[in-house]
Amino acid sequence: MIWVKRIALGVLALLLLLVIAVAALLYTPAGIKVAAWGAQKALPALSIGESQGALLDGFEFKNVRYNDGNIDLAVNKLNLTLNDSCLLTPEVCVSDLGVQGVKFSMPELPPTSNKPEQPSESVTEISMPLPIHIEKITLDDIDLDILANKVRWKHFSTAADLQGSHVTLKPTDWEGIYLALAPSKAGDKKPVTASKSTKKAEAIKLPDVVLPMSFDIERFTVKDFELAGETPQKVSLLELIANAKDSDIKIDKLQVNAPQASLTAKADVTLTGDYPLTLDANAKISMKPVEGHQLHLKASGSLAKLVLDATLKGKLDALIKGKLSPLDPNLPFDLVVSSKHLQWPIDKKAEFTVANTDINAKGSLKDFTFNAKSNVNGTPMPNVKLNLKGKGNLDSVNLSVLNVDTLGGSITGNAKASWKDLVKWQGQLAFANIQPGKQWPEAEGNLSGKLNTSGGLTAKGGWFIKLPELAVNGSIMKQPLDLHGQLDASDLTGKGKDLKFKTQGLTLKHGPNGLVAKGELDKTWNIVADIKAPDLSKSLADLHGRVNGEVKLSGKMAEPDVKLDLEGDALGWQKVASLASFKLKGSVTPLPALKADISLNAKKGKFDTVTLDDMDVLFKGTEQDHRLTVKIKGEPVGTELLLTGKLDRKTGWQGILQKGDFTTPVGEWVLNHPTPIRYDLKTAMATVGAHCWQQGKAGICLTQDLTAGTSGNAQLAIKRFNFDLLKSFIPKQMNVNGELGANVVAKWAPKSAPYVKAQVLMPSGSFTQQVDTDDTPLTLGWDKVTVNAEMENDVLNANWLVAVKNNGDLSGNAKVTDLQGDKRINANVKLDRFTLAFLEPVIKDYHQFGGQVDTNLKITGPIMHPAVNGLLQVTKLEARGRKVPLDVQNADIKLAFTGYNATLMGNIYTPDGQLLLRGTGDWQDMAAWKTELNINGKELQVSMPPMVSLKVSPDLTIKATPQSADIIGKVGIPWGRIKVNQLPKSAIAVSKDQVILKDNLEPVIPKKSVPFDITTNIMLHVGDDVKLSAFGLKASLLGDLNVRQEGKGPMIYGEVNIAKGSSYRSLGQELLIRKGQILFNGPPDQPYLSIEAIRDPDNIEDDVIAGVKVTGSADKPEVSIFSDPAMPQQNALSYILTGHNLDSDNEGGSSNAMTTALIGMGLAQSGQLVGDVGEAVGIKDLSLSTAGAGDDSQVTVSGYIAPGLQVKYGVGLFNDVDEFTVRYQLMKNLYVEAVNGLDQAVDLLYQFEFN
Repeated sequence: MIWVKRIALGVLALLLLLVIAVAALLYTPAGIKVAAWGAQKALPALSIGESQGALLDGFEFKNVRYNDGNIDLAVNKLNLTLNDSCLLTPEVCVSDLGVQGVKFSMPELPPTSNKPEQPSESVTEISMPLPIHIEKITLDDIDLDILANKVRWKHFSTAADLQGSHVTLKPTDWEGIYLALAPSKAGDKKPVTASKSTKKAEAIKLPDVVLPMSFDIERFTVKDFELAGETPQKVSLLELIANAKDSDIKIDKLQVNAPQASLTAKADVTLTGDYPLTLDANAKISMKPVEGHQLHLKASGSLAKLVLDATLKGKLDALIKGKLSPLDPNLPFDLVVSSKHLQWPIDKKAEFTVANTDINAKGSLKDFTFNAKSNVNGTPMPNVKLNLKGKGNLDSVNLSVLNVDTLGGSITGNAKASWKDLVKWQGQLAFANIQPGKQWPEAEGNLSGKLNTSGGLTAKGGWFIKLPELAVNGSIMKQPLDLHGQLDASDLTGKGKDLKFKTQGLTLKHGPNGLVAKGELDKTWNIVADIKAPDLSKSLADLHGRVNGEVKLSGKMAEPDVKLDLEGDALGWQKVASLASFKLKGSVTPLPALKADISLNAKKGKFDTVTLDDMDVLFKGTEQDHRLTVKIKGEPVGTELLLTGKLDRKTGWQGILQKGDFTTPVGEWVLNHPTPIRYDLKTAMATVGAHCWQQGKAGICLTQDLTAGTSGNAQLAIKRFNFDLLKSFIPKQMNVNGELGANVVAKWAPKSAPYVKAQVLMPSGSFTQQVDTDDTPLTLGWDKVTVNAEMENDVLNANWLVAVKNNGDLSGNAKVTDLQGDKRINANVKLDRFTLAFLEPVIKDYHQFGGQVDTNLKITGPIMHPAVNGLLQVTKLEARGRKVPLDVQNADIKLAFTGYNATLMGNIYTPDGQLLLRGTGDWQDMAAWKTELNINGKELQVSMPPMVSLKVSPDLTIKATPQSADIIGKVGIPWGRIKVNQLPKSAIAVSKDQVILKDNLEPVIPKKSVPFDITTNIMLHVGDDVKLSAFGLKASLLGDLNVRQEGKGPMIYGEVNIAKGSSYRSLGQELLIRKGQILFNGPPDQPYLSIEAIRDPDNIEDDVIAGVKVTGSADKPEVSIFSDPAMPQQNALSYILTGHNLDSDNEGGSSNAMTTALIGMGLAQSGQLVGDVGEAVGIKDLSLSTAGAGDDSQVTVSGYIAPGLQVKYGVGLFNDVDEFTVRYQLMKNLYVEAVNGLDQAVDLLYQFEFN
């Protein structure tokens, strides 16, 4: 019994050890390592780099490799986690299955045995022995290469349940897929042999399909799929929701998004019987030219009898309804196609439109009928209404009805064609009342006629056409038209050797003009075309003249002879071109070797500004020896050329330009020596030898042989080109002296950027301009001008130097990169010690002008928006003159650039003070650039001789953008003297009603004076020392004005007061201004006046106050006479004019005063005329006026006969005393005056003012 106990204990121990070993294998890392070791021992081609985890708790393998020669597999990481809770139940549960970084390659299939496989029985059901639940499957970074078919993806994840015969696919995502199919091999393509099957085609019988498992796809999503190829196909999204059981498949959702279109669809299909199905699909098209169109398709029925309903919406619209039987080999169908609008091009403005289209087709491929109706409209073609009916099959088509309504008439006919053996056709057309003028007004008329034609292709690859009847008659442009004849043409072998052309006669006659052709082209050519057109204007409205002649083809086909004899005269096209006459005569033998003798003469031609006096062109010779002579006399260019050459049809043409000259507006240019010219047929390259076109010492030359084709090079030079040759193009008051020389080298080739190098040199020269015949001319000379530029590898480098004579230098360099792309520049510009004194002759009002400009700028960045860095400085600027507003003693202006910003600092010194300029600029955004400038000064003397002298204190800020300019600030005028003898011409504005017309009498639309809106807000203060003297008014002004502008014209708000004590001389009397106000509240030309002027109380009797009141707007003032005490108007007027009442005893004095007043009124109206007379005889400011009062009244004439020397002569109105005065200005405000009259005196006068 002891041994039994020992055996039992041994078995129990063994079982215990076995359980412990199994547990260790399943739940400890040792188990997974043993499994990995065992797998590698069983499969020598397998290697596992690292393993961790346990079989049931989850394990992970890294760096797994398998390579047995045919298969190469590498896996970076593989992990599997089982749900051990399922071990006690009859099911398999996988918590996580993951594979990352797979590379699989199988260049060819592994070897297989030649033993034939036994056919397997069809599987009708597949059932899982155990339920399988997979919670998560992940396949990331997969790269497969199977038989050169490559597929890779970034991410795949899914989950699934398999239970019995049902599979449920949980939401699935597949992303970043790339598929490249193996390229087809030339040996894989089997030759296609034509075979004729006598077996009758039978209807397709569909098998019943029963799925071995049922499927439920909750969601299957594909993102970023690409199929490689010459035209890669991409799908950004594919999403599928579907289920299937037995033979029924239901697609609840199919969505596909691709660059070409996006599609949504749902469908049901049963894979038994005739496969009944339903389909509802919508597509939105994204590819051009049908971008934006939508297509809706519905299908129902079965594959045996399919019902279709499709709708296209967009710029194109169409509706297709029909029935098809796809399983029948004859494909029975019944289709209806309709459309309201079709057009071409589709995505642009339509050139052709097709409207109201209806097409019905019914039958099968063996026999079908059809009819179609449509309206076609187009820009270059007339509107067409089309109606077709016919029948056909796979071998032929018969068009029984062809009706076309167009141009007010109709075209009818029929046609048939077959292609069973060889293509053949036959047709008849008739047309009536066709009116071309409805589409082309210049061809108004009516045509009718008929046409019969037949033809086909031959078994040897040739063709034949017969036109037994062609007849067209009617009228065009009120001229009868007749076209009739017959024609046969063929080339039975298609090689050109058997070409035949025969006509009994083709006649085209239109009014007096006509063409008749008759004869045949066969082994022997014998055809004549006779042209008689005595009046071309009868056939072409824009063409006029006469052409007559004959073209004759004769001789053998192998050696034909073409004779030309054409002439014309009084030719012209519209008013653009004209030709008095031409003659074209000669003969040409094109085969077997070209031989020709042709002459062309033309006389008295004109095209635009180019005129032709006489032209002779003569070509004579053979391929091996020919010459071309051209002689042209005309303006602006004439020429005489002689070219000889020979042609080798295998190698090319070569010749010599023996002599040549061109007569141009810059003289006659003569070829310096005979120049070889070649053209190589094999390389398609032309070569021109080195030569020069010379005029005296000047020349334009090819310094090396030029080669030109897809690649080539050229070296050109301009030698000693004297600017005197350009005199006829330069205005008479300008003159340019000097010469120009240049050298250019250019090279080009396919697939490479061109190379160009240029050098320009101008030795010493000058430019002069005579601004005024009495003044010194403007002169700008140079010692040397050089420009060098080189373009290579899409980069341009350039530098330049302008050494100005007796002045500074302008120099710089530039580099432009990416010439074919964004074009970026890196440049330096330098102007060194450049003085401005040479501009003095063109600045007439300045008798002294000078200054110096220095700049050193660096320009970098995009060529259309570069950054600028550096300094531009104007120093020692001096500008003085008698007629200029402001004398500048010295000025220093600096403009500093920093990238896309600039700062301005300017100090301008005048005799009265300093004017400060401060400004900034910003062009970082070229569409929104902005600038700001501040102007500040104090009591600066501003003069505008001879009328205005002011002291101005400006404080202004000017801001500008592309849209607007704002001017704000204040201007003070503390002192001013304004003296107006007569209004300048500019003071009288042109009437706003004036309309300027173009040559075609259309009004000229005035352009905006500035390209942006101006906004102003300026406060103007008129100080207490501003005096005005104008037309008898002597006044002191004082006030404040606000000048504003917003959108519309400028507006002024405020008032100007005329100081008490101011006077106005009118009617021969001095009127004192007792009250004066000028009020502004709107446009500057519409102020409100409120003025009272009275007669001097010292020159009026009876202590009466009498005067004039002016009130109201300036354009319509109201003038009234008042007095104190009140009295009748005529009495008050008498007091104003004479100082006495009407009933005063002093009738003589009253009469004299009235006379003086009337003379004063007359002289006031003659000021403009007297001033113009004085200017004509050289007297400045000549004027007539009255002086004195009462019995001492005078009429005076005065003027300046020299600067500062005034002469005045006065004649007494009521006595015989004359008075002659001479006044000379010694210095400012100091005069010496001599008077000779009743008394003689010499006075020294000094003028001063005080407040």
